Amino acid sequence: MEISRIITNLEDFNQVSSDNDLDLIIEDLSKFSYEDFIYIEYVGNSESLDVRELLGKLINKIDDVFKENSIEKKVAIIKSLVLIFQEGLDEINLSYFFIFLHANSRIDLPIYELVNKYDLNEEFNEVLINIFEILNNIKILVADEALSMYFDKLNALNEDETLITSLREIDFEKYNPIIRNTKFTLPNHFYQMIEVLQENNLELIEKLLASDNVFSLVLIIKCIPLNQINSFFMNHNEINEKTLLCFLMKFLRASSDDIKNYYDIVVEMCILLYKLNKTIFNGLMDIFMYNEFFNEVMGAMFCKLSKEDLNILIESILLNDNVELIDVRTKMLNECRECENSEYILELIYNKWDNHLLNSFNEKNKGLNILCTDFCNFIIAYYFHKYGDDKLLNSMKELFVKLKHLDSEWSYNILHHRNKFFVYYSKLFIFSVIYEFNKLDDDEIKVYYNEFYEEYVLFKKFLDNKKENFLDRFEENLLGKL
Repeated sequence: MEISRIITNLEDFNQVSSDNDLDLIIEDLSKFSYEDFIYIEYVGNSESLDVRELLGKLINKIDDVFKENSIEKKVAIIKSLVLIFQEGLDEINLSYFFIFLHANSRIDLPIYELVNKYDLNEEFNEVLINIFEILNNIKILVADEALSMYFDKLNALNEDETLITSLREIDFEKYNPIIRNTKFTLPNHFYQMIEVLQENNLELIEKLLASDNVFSLVLIIKCIPLNQINSFFMNHNEINEKTLLCFLMKFLRASSDDIKNYYDIVVEMCILLYKLNKTIFNGLMDIFMYNEFFNEVMGAMFCKLSKEDLNILIESILLNDNVELIDVRTKMLNECRECENSEYILELIYNKWDNHLLNSFNEKNKGLNILCTDFCNFIIAYYFHKYGDDKLLNSMKELFVKLKHLDSEWSYNILHHRNKFFVYYSKLFIFSVIYEFNKLDDDEIKVYYNEFYEEYVLFKKFLDNKKENFLDRFEENLLGKL
């Protein structure tokens, strides 16, 4: 017999008594106030222990019965839960209602059908308002000193950096621990509270989505689907930056299959967040800068921002000398390659890269490797548009000459000497990519390369070929594959 048929068929339902064991557990739980049901479980917590143990017994009893094939026993369980549901609404007793919600996380009784069946609409609406007030005002109280500073920040969250730091550790996936790598979980009825609001009063959900209480905001966003967030964003002209940031954290941590249909809306959200609060957007960018989807979004943003905004945004992006990240940045390039601002974007990134090379001359902390950076393909695209064949060849020859006479140049020390090598060689390597793409075949360049190769013994000590043999690729670009 299906659950929906059990509660609609009074004759069958009334022939069965409630489950006595479950009734006793419910009776013990009903002695606690509703505040006792609002607890956070984390390492070292000892509060509300009795409530947690009884809720565990409640779930175990339900699970044991529903593993059996006895319809009669299942109906008895359902009857016990329906009775506490009725009492909860009749008396506006949140403890009863929370007991029901916690149990219902296992069997999924259709709540609104029960409300209509027992004519409890007015009482139900009052309970929903009470739940809204709880969620809107909830604070995290932590006895464990190791976590107290963190949660104090999460409760307050007035400063942008505190918000970003806190949200970085939050897992927005439904029913996973809210804090990554930490035993920090909520009882099932927390999520059931949100689902009840979601299914029966979207107006209250929308008020919570506009809340300044980041903890309740995260709980709501954890539980509602992406399409509902999308709908909320589309239908509200004003959204605060905290809410936007949480929306984007949810989208950007979703699986690629879930997010692929929301590309345009994520771009709009990012642009709006950037315009509302550049500090918070930079924090988001810091978290997802090596996420492929976010790089596509950034490329689309480049196309829609003003030149003034592009100056500020691109200036805030850090270059990374890890060339393994080039493919990720290419996702960004592909999105803005053909847009109206494409040449301006390439010029800004080129200037940023060129300054990076100039600053690298005097790098004192480490010997550097090849400096294509993760934005290598942007630089190639810049040179491709700006340099004709003659200018490219002349620039390559000048760099070959500099490398040839490098040991004759004065340097502060060995690091300064080696840094100059990498600056010249990095530019030359990028030129060689365009040289190969344009199918150039210049005899003078070959002579210069052969002279360079003969001097390779002087430079070999500088090159780290463990991850990528750039000299081999350099040779292929200039001489072709052997």
